[in-house]
Amino acid sequence: MRIFLLLLIPFASLASQESEAPETVWIESSKHFNCTPSEISLKGSVYISLGENSFEELAIFRESDKTWLFLVVGSAPKEMSSLMSPSELKSKNAVSLTTETTGFRWEANGYNERVFTALGKYTVYNSDNLESEVGGYKCDIVVVSN
Repeated sequence: MRIFLLLLIPFASLASQESEAPETVWIESSKHFNCTPSEISLKGSVYISLGENSFEELAIFRESDKTWLFLVVGSAPKEMSSLMSPSELKSKNAVSLTTETTGFRWEANGYNERVFTALGKYTVYNSDNLESEVGGYKCDIVVVSN
């Protein structure tokens, strides 16, 4: 029994070290990144105010179908219809998203599609590198029925 416990201790220690990896930090700060209004209809639009520390990439996560839609990203796939370039986003102090705004599905056979297509929660993310642990700002939008 003692040998078994001695062999088990290093594995338990290793498992606890793996779970201590830092989590990506997404800050909610109306001063630096704000979605207004926070509740819209499927025909509504959102005004996103960007503080002076705005980042270069922008994406939305649609909770209803667990879909990532990238709006602005560095090294975008040629099929992607970007909302604007990363440098344009960084220089802006606001962006509007309407019912016509499209995002690029970030998956193997990705394609552009309208962002606001379902009721429920959407989270908008702003970072210098969305596909990393760098983090950045986020705000939530809820799409409700008319």
